[in-house]
Amino acid sequence: MGSQLVHLISLSEKHPDPAMRRALEQCLLDLRLTVDSMDAQDESLAVLLARYRHRLQPVLERQGMSLHWDVWDPEVLGESGCLPRGTMAREIMAVVQEAISNVLQHAQAHEVWISLAATAQTDTSSVFVHACLSIEDDGKGLAQTVGQETGTESFTGMGLLNMRRRAHAIGGKLEIQPRIGGGTKITITW
Repeated sequence: MGSQLVHLISLSEKHPDPAMRRALEQCLLDLRLTVDSMDAQDESLAVLLARYRHRLQPVLERQGMSLHWDVWDPEVLGESGCLPRGTMAREIMAVVQEAISNVLQHAQAHEVWISLAATAQTDTSSVFVHACLSIEDDGKGLAQTVGQETGTESFTGMGLLNMRRRAHAIGGKLEIQPRIGGGTKITITW
């Protein structure tokens, strides 16, 4: 399947259709991420994010987008606590993937920011550190993209609703808001 997608992408270079090429690249990225996730049953969020960056960076570059990456990992820094692993990490990654998919398909963005930072809140009853992960873009913004007011659930498709469900499933919170300077900011905290 992957080789067929690569072949279709090369054919699209001979007969340029930017929308088709973006769709094919998105399919190939999704396929690669699916294959990556087969081996990632108990890996930490930091490892999953690093693997995702490796797959995402070339796609963004081909589309003329810049990726700004600022991901904190307490284990690498020798700090106490650890980032989520297993099911919780995979649910967070599904939110990230859906957010980036929306950027690639709808935002007409030039820049994307992915950042992960510890929150000031501490809770000794949790195995995992509390953190905030944000995905931002400088695109046309969510309300303009779907022609609706932000904050409503009447958007076309199920992506935003699924992101909210995933955040809720891990006991987290998802916020979707306009980004200062234009675009959209999606934040998941746990």
